[in-house]
Amino acid sequence: MGLASTVRRVLAILPYVPLPSDTGGTLRTLELVRALASRFSLDVLALHRPGNDAQGFTRWLGELGVPASRLHLVDMPRVAPAETLSSTRAFLRGTPLTYVRYTRQRLQETFRRVMGERGPFDIIHFDHLHMAQLLPLARELNPSAHLVIDEHNVESQLLARMAPLSAAPLRPFLRWQFNRVERLERECVSQADSVLACSEVDAAQLRALGAKQVHVVPNGVKLPDFVPAEKAGNDLVFVGSMDWWPNEDAVLRLAREVWPLVSSELAPGRLMVVGRSPSASVRALENERLVVTGSVPSVAPHLARALATAIPLRAGSGTRLKVLEAAAAGVPVVATRLAVEGLPMVEGQDVLLAESPQEFADALRRLRNDPDLCKRLAMNARRLAESFAWEGIGASLGEIYQSASVTAGNMKKAVGTHIVQ
Repeated sequence: MGLASTVRRVLAILPYVPLPSDTGGTLRTLELVRALASRFSLDVLALHRPGNDAQGFTRWLGELGVPASRLHLVDMPRVAPAETLSSTRAFLRGTPLTYVRYTRQRLQETFRRVMGERGPFDIIHFDHLHMAQLLPLARELNPSAHLVIDEHNVESQLLARMAPLSAAPLRPFLRWQFNRVERLERECVSQADSVLACSEVDAAQLRALGAKQVHVVPNGVKLPDFVPAEKAGNDLVFVGSMDWWPNEDAVLRLAREVWPLVSSELAPGRLMVVGRSPSASVRALENERLVVTGSVPSVAPHLARALATAIPLRAGSGTRLKVLEAAAAGVPVVATRLAVEGLPMVEGQDVLLAESPQEFADALRRLRNDPDLCKRLAMNARRLAESFAWEGIGASLGEIYQSASVTAGNMKKAVGTHIVQ
């Protein structure tokens, strides 16, 4: 069967309810679901974790025309004694430790029920590698569907970068976990009909892992949420979820190694650490000129008062929404090369690059002492951010899914990479 002549039926399988949307991952998930809901007949299967806003998500989908009957929630408590045996079997079969909960029998049973009652679907969209563990079952139950994995990160690459930076006792575990994740990632991306990547850098890595067809669907930004300030502020800002280890590592490095070098010169500005779930180590940094906010309704007011954002990230994959949000807000970005990986940012034009604490300090001094440089970086970054508006990215994703072939087996796909923005 070639292109569908009617509205396509899509099932999106999510590892969480993406509300509250207070992480880069949930923001991407929410915007891609919005794009799918506005263009296709959409069902959503989502894991309901503690702290998720299922009622809010149900209302949000309803406003997009997706009735509550097409939202299928799977309650996933952190501890599931009744599933200990199946989880142990999955672990012994080689499932990575942090992926075991996504193999639970309850999830598989709900998936089978949804497929039986609502299928078949034209496209099944797996959000994150974790959910792609259902891919073989999807192929069995709905062999004609076009199966897609949205890889927010290249998960194995993320672990490879974290291991050497972690405490020595953790490194053997992370290397062991890396081997399991890489094996799972190879299996899943090679079986999928299409894989979505955040950047060309990630796309190349996914092709090397065996992905047959890769579409670059970048992370984006909601431009109306960010209005550049007429005048630069005083604060130095870091935005990010503090329960993600690379962010915590970056904040500790920023506070302990960079901020002491420039804090007196940036007075009366403060170092603002903005993001949910700060650890005890991050909370311990607080003083009158170093503020840890925890969760906030919006990062925009904090960026509006910023001189710059500093991002000494040493591990990660995908692309960083914190960079795009700062750019949209017209805030100069000082970052490691890894922090802006996959984004078309040019040193001295859109960003100031730094690796060592001294390089970060020197760049921040330049910004404090050169208003023209601040203005130029802010204007160029805002212009770049405008090319990453979610509306355009969503429209392009819709075109990809509208043109995706739907045929039994799906084993004759052309190999290639397609970039959308």
